[in-house]
Amino acid sequence: MKVKLKKFSAFVREILPHEADYLMSVHQFEDRQKLDILLRVQANAHDQRQKAPFNLSIDKRKYSSLMQWMQKKLDDIDVDKFFEWINEMDRKVITDAISVEEERKLLRRIKNYRHPIHNFMKLYELAINFRHFLLIRLRYNEYKVVNQFIERYQEEYLRSKEVNHKLHEATVLLIDQFNKSGSSQEWEEWLLSCFNDSQLDGFNRYMSVVRLTFLYFNSREFDKLKDVYDQLDELLAAGKFYTRRILYNYYANRLMLHSKFDVLQQAEEYGHLSIRQRNSDHIQYLSNFSAILIRRGKIEEALALLKESFSEVQKSSNFFHKIGFTSFYVKCLNLNNQPGRGELLAEGFMRIYSKEILEQRWYSFFSAYIQSLIMQNKTDKVIRVFKKYGLIAKDQEDRNKDIYLPTIRWYYEIALLKEKRIDQDELINSIVELSREHQADRHKSFILEKVFSELENYVPRSIVRARAILHARGQ
Repeated sequence: MKVKLKKFSAFVREILPHEADYLMSVHQFEDRQKLDILLRVQANAHDQRQKAPFNLSIDKRKYSSLMQWMQKKLDDIDVDKFFEWINEMDRKVITDAISVEEERKLLRRIKNYRHPIHNFMKLYELAINFRHFLLIRLRYNEYKVVNQFIERYQEEYLRSKEVNHKLHEATVLLIDQFNKSGSSQEWEEWLLSCFNDSQLDGFNRYMSVVRLTFLYFNSREFDKLKDVYDQLDELLAAGKFYTRRILYNYYANRLMLHSKFDVLQQAEEYGHLSIRQRNSDHIQYLSNFSAILIRRGKIEEALALLKESFSEVQKSSNFFHKIGFTSFYVKCLNLNNQPGRGELLAEGFMRIYSKEILEQRWYSFFSAYIQSLIMQNKTDKVIRVFKKYGLIAKDQEDRNKDIYLPTIRWYYEIALLKEKRIDQDELINSIVELSREHQADRHKSFILEKVFSELENYVPRSIVRARAILHARGQ
């Protein structure tokens, strides 16, 4: 039997919340039925669980014309599509392959330009090449139009290039301080000024948001980041910076931000949105989403998701993402009562990538691997692994980082206790003292409470006593 509205339903199923909000903001429909359909599209885009059906009594031609209208409106503001068009025109100008109609369209773009746009720098550079193309052919009238554009916006172009270069400097420093710990707050005010500058090109403005995201996550200033993302949310709904690539990145970052505030249901909803496109960051988005599912107790769902994408991860050349994915996979197997499989997966991965693990994401990986051993009571092996890879020294190096948590050290000390190399009081003192270092951080306190619940499975009396001491001291 033929399914009604099959093409339309498939199309709107992919519409993202901010796309729907933008479409609602620009429509001028007087046709009540078309408006009702668009309202239903918006409601469904925002509700991932309950998709309301469409009215089948409405003429299907209205659905078809509305679909075409939606696609055109989104294409018109898609910064990646415009970027591709600029690059194609640039190639054709340089190789003398541009058609008459393409010339006319390019001239219209330049003549009707309204500053700023997202890809301003690329358009400006195309105009420079087009000016060469026109002048050598004695096309004086067209040359004059293009030359006026170049001269009028020369200062804006030079400023955008300067900002872009400075963004690179900021990125180098931020990455360096992320790896070594330290402060990068001297860049905060400048990055905020770039983001808030409505006369700066969209590319640099959005790149400033990306750097602010890194800065605030590194310094754990999540309230400040939320303010930035609340502003960004309004801009995205208004069609600024629009392309699905950016929206997926935004949803992935919103997932992480909500997870820091422990608003896990909303984090999960953003996670569902973030993994819908398989781009170069898909593995990272998948790992973050799986972590939220694990925290929500949806272990089987997380495991199924990771299994489904395992072959894709094997082909990745991004070790940061690859290690993160494998770490979550091992942890998910552990929590699904399969620590033996988790151990095998971790050891197989480590045989190939031990150098990359120790250089990039040692804590994520070894936390999951050591957990698999602790769960199997392989405490002697835990101690050997710590000694072989120098994990206590690496843990000590990380203690000054804002992201530090003592989970892996406690795994080690539990192993020492069970192997009778320390006594119970030493373990309890470590748990109490290290917990007190993080008591002012609400998110860390929340995570550590989850850690205590896990450790209670291995050393119940020690955790009961440690909790009693912390409670008595007012934590």
